[in-house]
This record gives sequence, structure tokens and C-alpha cells, in this order.
Amino acid sequence: MVKRNMSLIVSNNFLTYLADSIFDLAIAWYVYQLTGSAFFTATTTAISMTTNILVGPMIGVFIDRTEPKTSMQIGYAIMILVGIILGGTYFFNVDGLLAVIYIALTLHNICMIFIGPAQSKLLPRIVGEQRIVKVKGYLSSTTQTSDLIGQSIGGVVISVIGFVGVMLTHSAVYLLASILLMFVINISLRKSESVPHSKPTVWSDLKGGFKILKQEKTILKIILLAIAANVSMIGGSLLVVLVSDQYNVNATYYGLMNASAAGFGILIGLFANKLVNLAKPYMMFAISLVLAGIGFVGMGLTANYYIGVVFFLVVTGATTLMNIIFGSLLIILVKDEFRGRVNTLLGAFSPILIPPIVLLGGYVADIYEVGYLFIFSGFWLMLVGVIPFIDRDIRSIDHLPNEG
Repeated sequence: MVKRNMSLIVSNNFLTYLADSIFDLAIAWYVYQLTGSAFFTATTTAISMTTNILVGPMIGVFIDRTEPKTSMQIGYAIMILVGIILGGTYFFNVDGLLAVIYIALTLHNICMIFIGPAQSKLLPRIVGEQRIVKVKGYLSSTTQTSDLIGQSIGGVVISVIGFVGVMLTHSAVYLLASILLMFVINISLRKSESVPHSKPTVWSDLKGGFKILKQEKTILKIILLAIAANVSMIGGSLLVVLVSDQYNVNATYYGLMNASAAGFGILIGLFANKLVNLAKPYMMFAISLVLAGIGFVGMGLTANYYIGVVFFLVVTGATTLMNIIFGSLLIILVKDEFRGRVNTLLGAFSPILIPPIVLLGGYVADIYEVGYLFIFSGFWLMLVGVIPFIDRDIRSIDHLPNEG
């Protein structure tokens, strides 16, 4: 049963992020083509992060009150409609396409907030906690695989069937992911120790999530580390601008660059169970941050597309490993009944600096060379990489569970 669940959730994850990859590529490329502005391109990232900040915590309460599979199915249903409506808007040439794209992007991001934390809450129930790191590695690999395929075919799909075709494909893939999820079976259903006579209010549930962060200093410190690292998005959100302006290549090369990085990320995910145990978690955090910083600096310094791809592989590998460790720790350190809230609070707090940062980055990139922003992002990540070595709470994480 566990192996069956693993196969189903990995396949579901693959389809989910394949659709997400195609959607993101189409949105980023069309916004840049429509406006020709780095600022408006950066606005897409700002909208996504602002959505996390404003509605994420409330969605977390809903996730903790609802079965994880139900929360995920709600997200799939809305995203299917988003693709159909956005495709129809473009097909019938409705005025204000850019505004409709921004609205659709907001709804799409809200739905992904449902799916991500709900999946984290579901995993221990369907595979067991001792397999979390292994399964998170598989999920990371399938996410990278879906990115690889999505980025590879995205440009071709846009060229062959256009924006409408991309949106309808996006909806069809989410429908398949939803169907697969129906067959996942809980093998360790969690029940509350005591059933209260009166249902707690939404606000009291939300405060419960904040209380966990206050009590668990390690979790809070990890979130603060993520907030600091996300300042690097001042450059990272403008990859399409770097590729187009500094490397002077078209959408095909942009897709191939992402596809190459996704392929490397797949390898990292497949061997994650071994890689995370090469050193203590805090050391792996630090090493990953420094390597990502080196990659960013290299991307900003070079004008050669192929050298840029090599440095992008370094960034992708380092961030993939860091995210696997990060996601595994949040599942292991947080009790089941609080996982939805803590994950969405993380989603709200960790990107809190991103909206103004990416807008500032877009404004600067419209005036100066975008490469300077990547160089800044790289040195910033190297500086943040020192924190795990000096913070006592992060250093206290001894190891991650290993299935062996």
C-alpha cells in the first residue's frame, strides 16, 4: 500500500508541476512580450508573493480543518477553471488582457497555496514519517522533471498552439492530477486526542499557528533564514530579462536553459536521501547557500549563454538540496494538526520582502544592466550562508530521519 501511495503521489506531483511550469513560462513570456518592461515582468512575481502574504495564513487554517486531499482537490478545480477562462479571454480578444492575466495569476497562486501545504500534511499519513526525506527527494525530482518537460515543450507549445492552447493544456493536466489523487489512501489516519464540544474560531486556530512558531525557535529561525535568502530574488526574478538582454538569445534558449537546470535538479532529488546525510543539516544549509551565491555571481558576470547555463546549474542544484532539507524539517518538526498553518505562515512570512524587492529590481533593470542585480544576489546569499554556522538553534538540528 505504501509503494502504491508513493507512486500515486509522485505521479500526481509530476502532473501538478508540469501544468504549473507551462503556466509560469507562458505568463512570464507573454507579459514581457506584451510590455517589453522588466518592471512589469517583475510584477508577476510580486503579485504571487503578495498573495502568499495576504491570504496564506487563512488558507492554512482551512487546510488544518479539512482533509488534505479535499484541500488539494479544491485547488485543482479552481485552477482548471482559471486556464479555461484565461484561454477564452485571449481567444475572444477581450480588452485588458494584461489585467486578466494578473487576476488569473493571483487565483492560480492561491490554489497552489492549497496544494503545497496540504501535500506536506498528507505525506506522513500515506508513506510514514521515516520515509519523508526519501519521498521528498522523489517529489523534488519529479518537480524538476516536470519543469524540464514544461520548459522544453513550453516554447514549442506557445509557438504551435499559442496562448489558448497553453491554457487549455494546463487545465487538462490539472484534471489528470486530480484524478490520480482520488486513488491515494491514508494508511495512518490522524485523530484528535480529544474532541472539543465547540469548534474553535478561525482566529484562535490562526493564533495556534503563531504559538507554535513562538515555542519552536528552530522553526522560527529557519523561516527567518528563508526571509533573508529571498532577498536574492531582486535578481533571481529577472532570469528572463538576463537571458534576453545580457545573453541575447530567444525563448527557445530560455527554455533549454531551464530544462538543463531541471535535469540537474532531478539528479539531486534522486540522491537526496544520501546527500542530506553527508553533513549535519546546518552545514548543508550553509554550503547550499554559498554555492547558490557563487552561481548567481557567475551568471551576472558572464555574457556568454553557455557559461551562464553552467552557473545556473550550480544555483539549481544548491537550491534544490536546500529546499528538500527545509521541507523535510518542517514536516518532521511540526505536529500534524499544525502543519497546514505553519506551512502557510511560512509561505506568508518567507516572501514578505519579495514584492518590494522584485519591483525595485525591475525598476533598476530598466535603467542599468540586469547582471549587477545577479551579482548582488550572489554576494548576499554567501553572506546569509554564514548564519547557520553561528546560530545556536539551527546548529542544534542533529540529523534528518533516514529510511536506511
